[in-house]
Amino acid sequence: MKNSFIVLVGVILVALLLSNMFFYQVRYDQVAVRTTFDKADESSVQETPGLKWRWPWPVNKVALYSKRLQVLEDKIEELQTADGKSVIVRTYLTWRIADPLDFYITLKDPAEANRQLSSRLREIRGLISNYDFDELVNVDRDKIKLADIEQRATTTLDEALRQAGYGIKVESVGIHKIILPESTTQKVFDTMIASRERLAENALQEGQAQASAIRSEATSARERILAFAERKAQAIRSQGDREAAVQYENFAQNEEFAIFLRKIEALKKMLDHNTTFVLSADSLGILDWFNKDPAAAAKPQ
Repeated sequence: MKNSFIVLVGVILVALLLSNMFFYQVRYDQVAVRTTFDKADESSVQETPGLKWRWPWPVNKVALYSKRLQVLEDKIEELQTADGKSVIVRTYLTWRIADPLDFYITLKDPAEANRQLSSRLREIRGLISNYDFDELVNVDRDKIKLADIEQRATTTLDEALRQAGYGIKVESVGIHKIILPESTTQKVFDTMIASRERLAENALQEGQAQASAIRSEATSARERILAFAERKAQAIRSQGDREAAVQYENFAQNEEFAIFLRKIEALKKMLDHNTTFVLSADSLGILDWFNKDPAAAAKPQ
């Protein structure tokens, strides 16, 4: 019984060894390059997932590569901008294997690919030196050119790798971090203070200009209103003078009767609020009309 178990285990181990020698597996996220005596062609590329057949080494060799996006983050480096200021930059890139056959022929190993990409990425960082400091760090988003730098770097590096025949596709080149040295930081603070002072001065001047415009408009409106009111008052005075002239002509026909009517009107106003006055009729002269000599009143004027 014990010997049978040992034999079974031995058979299983031999089977596993033989399967590893004659078969290999390609996962869904992998691509394989199977070489024959270290030579590869288009038929060597295996992209379909599953269990694949091969001859044992040294006839066939299999290199498995990932199809996934890979990230390379470079070291921090200090650079000079176009206007002479220093910045500390850390860049990164993302890439994938676009042509497994070219990749195997030229680089073979993803670690070698990272070394090549890191070297070329340092060359691409020189693009940053073509831009001013304000185009890298600015409170105004419209003035920042980081997206332009990243796009140019991606296009330039991808074209260079395509011409080199590495079989690599660069998906993106980005700036991971920008750090300002102490000397540059002080200059930035000074620039920001000067910028804010200019903005404050511009705002003050603009406010003064608006205040002056408002005062001028208010003065003009006041003058227009006063002129209109003066014209209206003059028209009312003229109308009143004309109406008064008509009344004066009527009063002139019988002055005493007109004076009597005015007195009656005055008494109405005085006694309008239930007020009682006890006065001598002679003192008011109201009855003078009735005390006149009828003969004198009948004389023609």
